[in-house]
Amino acid sequence: MTEKRQLANKLKEWAKSEIFSKTSVPLGMPFFIRLDGWRFRELSERIGAEKPFDKKFAQCLVNSGKALFEKGFSPTLIYIASDELNILFDGKAPFSGRVEKVDSVLPSLISSAFSVQLQEHFGKKVAVAFDSRIIPMLNHQKIVEYLAWRQTNAWRNHNNAYAYWLLRKMGFKPSEIAKKLKGMKTEELHEMLFKHGVNLAKTPQWQRRGILLYKKPYQKMVTDRSVTRWGIEENWDLPLFSSEEGAKLIQQIIEWIKQKENPIVKEREKARNRGII
Repeated sequence: MTEKRQLANKLKEWAKSEIFSKTSVPLGMPFFIRLDGWRFRELSERIGAEKPFDKKFAQCLVNSGKALFEKGFSPTLIYIASDELNILFDGKAPFSGRVEKVDSVLPSLISSAFSVQLQEHFGKKVAVAFDSRIIPMLNHQKIVEYLAWRQTNAWRNHNNAYAYWLLRKMGFKPSEIAKKLKGMKTEELHEMLFKHGVNLAKTPQWQRRGILLYKKPYQKMVTDRSVTRWGIEENWDLPLFSSEEGAKLIQQIIEWIKQKENPIVKEREKARNRGII
């Protein structure tokens, strides 16, 4: 064996040593990629965000999520709550579902987009990061259940955030607050906040239930015919995903995307847009 061939074989061995290079989500299986903001409580203080929730901060997350649509990744939907984005792919998976690529490119893109958004809305140049994990879904019912779980978590975070910042204003240290909240029952937390003028059931709905991004079809008149267009919808007034209304919304979004990706429907839309039919 020549020296050049030996070197080539050694280089191939290095390629094989990459731990997750062959790991992929099973073909055709829906999955979420959940991105969680890294040290966002500290970040919110650095940029001077309103406490406990800042609508500008939430809009930065929403606009960052839109970057995925704009870059051609075509997620089915993106559920945004607190400091996380839950991105559903049900159909064509980016990078053929390769975990190594999905778990690196998507959080990188969201991180860079979010940094730009913070500079535009808060006038601060900051480096941000999101961690990332992939959660496979066995069927569409599991998608609804997953979203209901994350929405329940958003409600819990919402309650704790209001309690945390109330106690901060009262002079408690972060370590003291952590101990106090850990031993506090939900009813006690609600009562404490209510005594200080905060009704957790009356806060803005997006704070309690999160925000949903998805593509929605609409009709547009072009010359003398109606054509189908797709626009990105921002839903800041969500139902509970655990309710019938919430489940129907998720199912409708999934059906829209299936319709959009159907090759026969695509050809019909192209023909209609050209005025053939």
